[in-house]
Order: sequence, then structure tokens, then C-alpha cells
Amino acid sequence: MKKRFLSLALAAGLVLSLAGCGGVLVDYNTPKSEELSAQYDFYSDSQRELSSGMAITPEQADEVFLVLVSCGMDGKVSSVTRKAGDEGHCTVSALGSLGTFDVYYTDGVVDRVEKGGKELYPEMYNILLDCKVKVADVKNGMGTEVIGQRAYIDILKSQLVGLSENDYKEFVETVVKDSGYNWFSIMCEDGTGITFPGSMYFVGEYGKQDKDGSILEKFGTISIQEGETYLYEES
Repeated sequence: MKKRFLSLALAAGLVLSLAGCGGVLVDYNTPKSEELSAQYDFYSDSQRELSSGMAITPEQADEVFLVLVSCGMDGKVSSVTRKAGDEGHCTVSALGSLGTFDVYYTDGVVDRVEKGGKELYPEMYNILLDCKVKVADVKNGMGTEVIGQRAYIDILKSQLVGLSENDYKEFVETVVKDSGYNWFSIMCEDGTGITFPGSMYFVGEYGKQDKDGSILEKFGTISIQEGETYLYEES
């Protein structure tokens, strides 16, 4: 009975202490948390920093996080700064990223992202060329020996869908072509994307990907045609 009384007293004390300092318990678990945590080791800390620093919900912070990743952020958010009287604008600093991201938003939704005066989102240029190419080792079936390397970029699905044929052509011919990786992947936040086996720029497989960017379920193929145009064919 004493133990129960002690537990209740501690719980009551915690509630009072939170109320006294204006603290609010926030549930940072969202429908995307598990997937994003598995894909990005810097997601959890970044989500919390964005949510509290921008005064937005964890769900909105997820979307801001994805936008910033598509703009080249590849490290934990270290600080979020808002100027007094400028509620729709903040600067975001992240580990490993030179300079800061200027994020302009309305009701928790990102309107625009700039860095060094250059607009990164929504894209006014070929977004694929500004995405940071990341490289990872490829190991044998037992995971004991490195047998090659793979490369990938992260991009929002909405941005991938909005690409023009010229954007795609420019990317595969200047970034994927002759890169020499075992495979090259364009990876979206919904688990789909385009993979170029053997870094063959002239054929891309679109479908559901695993965490390493390999195709688990192919939805279609993008291949170069005569006249150097690209054709998408459903599987």
C-alpha cells in the first residue's frame, strides 16, 4: 500500500512540476516515424528540434524534415532560429551542412527553402543535380567482405513526379553515366524510386525499393530511345 501511495505521489508531483513550468508532454511518434527512423539515423533528433524550434506539430516536422533532406541536408538538425515578429521564417543549421537553410512556411507547411540566397525548394531548376550523392559499401551475402559500392540520392516523391524529361536526361547523363557504382538509386520517402543496375544510365527501373535502393517490385522501366528521348513502359 505504501508503494502505491509513493507512486501516486511521484506522479502527482511530476504533473504539478510540469504545470508549474508550463511544460507540455509531446508525443513525437507519428505514422512516418518508424519508416524515417530506419532510413535516417538523424531523423529522431531532427524531428524534435524542428517541431519545438518552429512551433509545429511532429507530423508537420516530418514533412519539413523530408523537404530539407531533399535540399541536401544529411546530418542532424543542430539548431532552429526564429526572429521575433517573423513567425513564418526560420533558419535551420544541421551537422555536416555548410551554411544554413532559410525556411519560409505557413501553418507548418513549407513554402520555400533557400540557402545562400539560392532557392532550393520548390525547385526552379533541375533538383536532381543539387541532391548530394551518397555512397555506401556493398558487401557479399555473408556481410563479411566489401565487394563494391552503391550510390544514391534522396528526393521527395512530389519532386520526382514533377521532373521533366530534360531534367531526367541531364541527371543520368552527367551523374549516373560512367559513375562505376554497382547500382545507383533515386530514393523517395514513400519507399519507391528509380534504380540503375550497374549504373547503366540508359535504363532505369522504377518500383518499390529496399533500404539499400535495390528494386523489390518493379513497376516499370525507363529506357533511352532513338533520338535520345526516354520512354517509360509499365511492367
